[in-house]
Amino acid sequence: MKILICGLGLIGASLAKTLKKNTAHYVMGWNRTEAVMKKALAEGAVDEIGELSDLIPKADITIVNFYTEAIVPFVLEHRNEFKEGSIVTDSCGIKTKICRTLEKEDFPFYFIGAHPMAGREVSGYDNSLATLFDKASFICTPTNAPKAQVDTLTELAKEMGFARTVVTTPEHHDEMIAFTSQIAHVLACSYVLSPLAPQHPGFSAGSYRDVSRVARINGEMWSELFVANKEPLIREIDDLVSNLEKFRQGIEAEDFETLESLMAQANKIKEEIG
Repeated sequence: MKILICGLGLIGASLAKTLKKNTAHYVMGWNRTEAVMKKALAEGAVDEIGELSDLIPKADITIVNFYTEAIVPFVLEHRNEFKEGSIVTDSCGIKTKICRTLEKEDFPFYFIGAHPMAGREVSGYDNSLATLFDKASFICTPTNAPKAQVDTLTELAKEMGFARTVVTTPEHHDEMIAFTSQIAHVLACSYVLSPLAPQHPGFSAGSYRDVSRVARINGEMWSELFVANKEPLIREIDDLVSNLEKFRQGIEAEDFETLESLMAQANKIKEEIG
């Protein structure tokens, strides 16, 4: 197949490099910055670069790797250029807003929302890796695409080396991502906003490192993701605040029984779910 990667930042370039490393598919690449495209071609991350008007009509699968708010406008702008019967997908970390908007359109191609579950605390082409998705999950959120096209996309993910493929609804994806990813970033950022954070050297070890790691964050991108997924994320924040308040009350009251019970519950859950 001919696969077009639109956007050669961390995720897009890593997808391109993974395709080149693990499959025999022909990989085309496009990026707004021409120098990035040329570097990707010179390094063998893609087989071909060029203008979108030349690349899009040739692609059997197009993967769009932009910030949340740019994906729908891009697909609509180029709707008449995508190859008939081809698959257009994305790599965005939220799905409902994108998928439920695009499912209303009558396209000659198939849009299937997707989320390759991996990332780093750094961004850009120069930080992309051909191994970024090793042992990762690939989530598909089809709305009106036929099973055959969904199967084509999930089989490609397996061919690339993803350890697991999951097919679910956009809403369930966003609910789960609010818990497994977004709330962790909110917690980490809240944690390092403490006035004591700058004094941590000499006093910190694994706990500080583990909790604070994902506070290294792209504020522009994650603000869009948080707002686009605000209802599930706010529910998770409310649950977190409620649980923190239980600990606060137990500590304030010197209620050892309550504190031990809370930690026993948490320990049991963690042991059961990993």
